[in-house]
Amino acid sequence: MSRRLLVLAFVGLTVGGVAACAITGSSGQASPGTAGSRSPSTVAVDATEYAFSPSTITVPAGSVTFSVRNVGTIEHEFEIFKGDLVVDEVEGLVPGLARDLTVTLEPGQYTYVCKLSGHEEAGMKGTLAVSG
Repeated sequence: MSRRLLVLAFVGLTVGGVAACAITGSSGQASPGTAGSRSPSTVAVDATEYAFSPSTITVPAGSVTFSVRNVGTIEHEFEIFKGDLVVDEVEGLVPGLARDLTVTLEPGQYTYVCKLSGHEEAGMKGTLAVSG
């Protein structure tokens, strides 16, 4: 019986630890996984009319997951650019929808924008700094 309790306690702590690693702060800083982990950094991004929150993000180079959620009332997109080149994108973010986008980023400066008609011009863009 005590061995069963020990196993259940271990499983509970393991699951709790994994869940804690997936939490991202609202500061725009990526939250890395546990030390020695190969899980990507995760950044929560909210899209609304006509802005992203946060509007500035800093992450370490490597695999990064952007958890993008449309909290607005109209459709949006989330496209990452390195200069004029599209790195990757999430399209069709209807109100209430959330999608994850995992990309591998090299050090440098990037932007993220909503390319739907008039959205970028209205201010729906942000800066992404990837540190080496």
